[in-house]
Amino acid sequence: MNPFDLDFIARRLERVTERMEQLRLDAYLRYAHDWPRRLFGELLNGIARGIGFSIGFTLLGALLLYVLQSIAFDNLPVIGRFLADLVRIVENNL
Repeated sequence: MNPFDLDFIARRLERVTERMEQLRLDAYLRYAHDWPRRLFGELLNGIARGIGFSIGFTLLGALLLYVLQSIAFDNLPVIGRFLADLVRIVENNL
């Protein structure tokens, strides 16, 4: 394994080339330099995340209101009236 052996260098170079092909580095570099495509992808990603957050927040808020209504209707002694007022205020603002 002489480091100056041409066969050794050729084998090492072939292994490095195979690994670079496995990484698909050329495709990544083309994508990284194609800024309009990258910008469009990031825009779609942001829109999808925004829609997902709004749907999740809406479902979580509806679940919270349902739980608060059921607690208020059960007339818990200390917080029942407060929760009923809170639910009434939220329903009036919807």
